[in-house]
Amino acid sequence: EVYQRQQNKQQSKIIKIDLPERPIQKVARAKKVKPVSPVKIEAAVIVKHEKVQEIVREQVIEQEEIESLVTTKETPAPKRIYKTLTKSDVLSIKRGKFYLDGKPFAEISFNKFDLFYQLHYQVEDGEELNDENYMVKLQDKALRELSEMGFRTIRFFGLPWGPDGPDGFEDPDGKKQIYTALDKALELCDKNDIRAIVTLACGDFTDRKRSPVKGTRWEFGEEHLRELVQDRNSRGRERLYTYIDEYVGRYKNHRAVTMWEISNEMTLKIDIGGHKDPEKRLSNDGERLPTLEDLGVFYNDVAKRIKKVDPLRIVNNGGGHLRESAWNMYQGNGWQKDTYKEHKKAFKLLFKNSAVNVMDVHLYPNHHPSYYLSNGRGGKEALETKDYMRLASYVKMPLIVGEFGLQPAAKSDSKVWDEEPDYFETNKDVSAATPWFERDLNNIIDAGVQLSYWWTYSSDREMDAKNPQTFNISRDDDPELVALIVDANRRLKKKLRIKQ
Repeated sequence: EVYQRQQNKQQSKIIKIDLPERPIQKVARAKKVKPVSPVKIEAAVIVKHEKVQEIVREQVIEQEEIESLVTTKETPAPKRIYKTLTKSDVLSIKRGKFYLDGKPFAEISFNKFDLFYQLHYQVEDGEELNDENYMVKLQDKALRELSEMGFRTIRFFGLPWGPDGPDGFEDPDGKKQIYTALDKALELCDKNDIRAIVTLACGDFTDRKRSPVKGTRWEFGEEHLRELVQDRNSRGRERLYTYIDEYVGRYKNHRAVTMWEISNEMTLKIDIGGHKDPEKRLSNDGERLPTLEDLGVFYNDVAKRIKKVDPLRIVNNGGGHLRESAWNMYQGNGWQKDTYKEHKKAFKLLFKNSAVNVMDVHLYPNHHPSYYLSNGRGGKEALETKDYMRLASYVKMPLIVGEFGLQPAAKSDSKVWDEEPDYFETNKDVSAATPWFERDLNNIIDAGVQLSYWWTYSSDREMDAKNPQTFNISRDDDPELVALIVDANRRLKKKLRIKQ
C-alpha cells in the first residue's frame, strides 16, 4: 500500500533510489519514464499520485518495497512517514475487548473536537501552520497536556462543519486547505503520542446550504438527508463515496488515526415526530428525514465502503443515543416512550448484520439521574450507562461513549434549579460541580465502559470562552475537575486490569 500524504497536482518524475533493481526498472518500463541519477533518499519514491495509483493497480511494485509516498516541495509531506500498518498499530477488537499496540486498552479521555477546526480556520485566513502560529501552539499545548496526564486517545471532527465540509472538499483550493489543516492536526497528535478517532461527517453530503434570508438557517435543494440515506444511487451518495475513497485512502497509513467514525449524532435525525406516514417525517426547518431502518442500512453501506479503502481500522457509528421514543417513532406512534423491550428492537434494527464494529452513544443526562423509558405500566424506568452496556452486548458490539459531560445551568434556568437545587452554575464552583462529575465518571467505571470521551478539553472556540455555562474544561482553568477525570481514567484501568 502507498501512503498518500498530500495530493500533488504538479507533474513529477520518478526518482531512482536505493531499492532493489528489479522494481525500479519495472516502474520505469511501466510508465515509460527514464530513471534519473540515483538520489540518496531512504526508501522513498517521489511521483505524481495518479501514477502511483496506476502502478499499484498494475502490481508492478510489491507493497513492502515502498515505504512512503512523498510529495514535491510545493506541498511537503508531514515529517513522520510510516510503513504499512498492522492491527497492532491501530485500535482493534478481540473477543469484545479493545487492544492498542497489541495490548488490552481502556480509557476515559477527552474530546478535543475543535483540533482540526481551529487549524483549518487559520489556513482559510491565509496563515501558515508553522511553529510560530499561535493557534498551532495552542493545539500543541493541549495535546501535550493530555499526553502528560496519561491520555492516549482523543476524538475530533475531521471535516468543516455542516455543508462547508462537502463544499470545501469538492473545491480544489478548499480541499487543499482541508488537507493542510488535517496533516498538521495529525502531525501534532504524532508529536505528542496521541491517537485520534476521526469523525468523517458522512451525513453532510446533501444539498443543504446556508440561507441568505435573515431568520432562516438553511435552504434545502433537491436532495435532503432522506435521499442521501435511502437512495444508494443518489448524487449525494456518489459524492460521499468519492470523498471516502480519497480521504480515508490518504490517511489510512497514518498511525495517529486509530478509528474512523461515520458521522456525528445521525440517530437524532430520524423519524422526527413519529408521523404514521414516513414521508411526512420532517425536521423543524422542513428537511426530509430517513427512518431508523434507513439509517441502519446507511451505516452498513458506509462502513463497508470505509473498510474497502481501509480494511485495517474499526468503524463506529458516531452516536448520539437513540431517542427514548425511537421504536415508537419508527412505528408511527409519535413521541410515546419505548419500553426497554421496544428499545432493544430499535438497537437491533439499527445494527442488524452491520459492518459497523462499535456501538457509540452520547450521554448527557446533566441534572437528571439518567434517561428514562416507559415501564409499560404508566410509570418510567431508568436507562443508565450499565443498560447501554447491556444493549451493546445484545447487538454483539463493544460500547464506546463518544461524548459525555455536564453543562452548568444559569440560575435563570428555573426548570433545572426547581428540579435539582443542588446543581452547579459554572465550572468555577468546584465544590458544587465535583459530585456531579464524580457521578458521571463513576457511572462509566461501574458499567465497565472501555472507551469514553468527556466533552470537552481546552476548546478554543470563542463561544466556549465567553459562556460561563460551557462544557469546556482545561488543566489551566479547571485543574481540580480535570484531576477528577485523570483519576477516573486510572480507576477504570485498575478495574479492568489494564496495565497503567
